[in-house]
Amino acid sequence: MSARNYVQTLGAGESINLPAGVFFMVRQAASALDIETQGNPGAPVRFTGIGAGSKFGPVSPGEGWKLLKVTSAAAQAIEIIISDDGLFDLANAVNVLGIASVSVAPASGITASGADVARASGGADSIAANLSRKSITIGALSTNTGSLRIQSPGAGANRGRELQPGTTATYYNTAALDVRNDSGASQSYWIEEET
Repeated sequence: MSARNYVQTLGAGESINLPAGVFFMVRQAASALDIETQGNPGAPVRFTGIGAGSKFGPVSPGEGWKLLKVTSAAAQAIEIIISDDGLFDLANAVNVLGIASVSVAPASGITASGADVARASGGADSIAANLSRKSITIGALSTNTGSLRIQSPGAGANRGRELQPGTTATYYNTAALDVRNDSGASQSYWIEEET
């Protein structure tokens, strides 16, 4: 296992390249950073306008990046922890130094969700992972007669967060989800993704 702490001073608009890894955490940054993973399988993963406390991973070792490009919006000193081991313990990384300005980067679009989805009882519908997703909201129709469950893929019957008729749940992640129905009757829901 290897975890490294990188401390750099960057000028406004300046970029640096940091080494390979499967996890990173921005430990110190007074202004916004743009970070891009490069050389990983599939498309690069981009983070725009993130600050102190932001983290990504751990991803499986085969999904890690070969280069982490960091660009600073303003002149500042930054500190970033990078680990090349998926078992990295965050115990030493959770202290954010200095002032952490936290803001949610606004979405640039809403993915068309299509028509309401009717889910028969005794099964689940899968919602694919989406690395471009900033948030996903799932809503149960107010006319439903029973609850749905939002859960990790394949979790099984009567597990996960309950979604009662007329309510919504929002998740700020890129992960795959299941919407499960064990109510005994068909129930309907809708999905809205922000990217």
